[in-house]
Amino acid sequence: MRKVLVVEDDRFISAIFSLFLKDLGFEIIGRCKTGHEALEESKIHKPDIVLMDIHLEGDVDGIQAAETIQRECEIPVIFVSSDTSSEVVERAVISNSYGYLVKPITKKELGITMDLAYYKHKADLDQKRREQSFRDYISKAPIAIIIVQKGIIRYLNNLALDLFKTHYMEDIVGTAMTDFVDDEFVPILESIFADEKSENIKPFLLEINTFHHKRLKVVVHTSLITFNGATAFQMVLVEVSSYLARIDELKKWREAVLSGKGAILLINNLFEVKDYNPAFQEYVSPAFDMRGHSVFTLRPWMNIDRGTLANIFNRKNDTPSELIIETTSHQLRCAGYILRNGDGEPEEILVVMNDAVEK
Repeated sequence: MRKVLVVEDDRFISAIFSLFLKDLGFEIIGRCKTGHEALEESKIHKPDIVLMDIHLEGDVDGIQAAETIQRECEIPVIFVSSDTSSEVVERAVISNSYGYLVKPITKKELGITMDLAYYKHKADLDQKRREQSFRDYISKAPIAIIIVQKGIIRYLNNLALDLFKTHYMEDIVGTAMTDFVDDEFVPILESIFADEKSENIKPFLLEINTFHHKRLKVVVHTSLITFNGATAFQMVLVEVSSYLARIDELKKWREAVLSGKGAILLINNLFEVKDYNPAFQEYVSPAFDMRGHSVFTLRPWMNIDRGTLANIFNRKNDTPSELIIETTSHQLRCAGYILRNGDGEPEEILVVMNDAVEK
């Protein structure tokens, strides 16, 4: 038996409603006259439906009370009133009520409205639970997900927040997706967002700027979804900065091995010798392991111009730089390749000897 709370400040009308409801098979769990009492009764007894007059005693009318009950208790409210003024009806519609009956009402009319309200609210709750479950799943998903609508970011999950280097969703939500990319990538995004019917959006590479202007390379997998009742793009972002940096590093090693004379030296961004091969040691042969030593402390075994090394690390492009190494017996003419980390920052210089001139 479904439970009903009657909120009506006219005793006679309240009694009629009670008779109708009992005949219709509803259980009346309470009757009250004010909006404050309606909220308290709803919290305590948790009725299935609230039958609410609009003009009540006290400083809270029925529409205000209904909004609070529906928000805090998730109970459907049906308005019953003789007031059909446009202002009141509009307020009732905006309040998301589950019905508006105009006094006087019939028992049959009341019964039909009560049944419709009950099942509609039940369906709404089921939908809300499913959506909340989906949102919880998306929020905790082990991959970065962004939802974009009309080019504007409307939602992003926890890992997407991490990707953008912020803990606060308000830093990102409401911002155009194109605000986080350089100009060269704007046409790609605009072409995708312009087509809200395509079901076959191919993955693409995108370079994004995080909230603190750090650049990251991501592969984007995009699909069309419905979000808040409208078409939106769900974008799954897979960071590949480190992966691409390693591929680039392997390419440079391959180029170095194929183009050089065999002697290889690796210097980190602190200007320390990280590694070298036996071919390089033939030209520079101190009586100790050079690994971990600054190249500037290895004179006279090896002399490299400090400014040249600094310039290589500061270069924006990755084309090989000319580098001269003076040893006690040879002048080594070398090429210096910048090796970058996943963040695109210079991490090492790969020095490859192209020629050796004996002194």
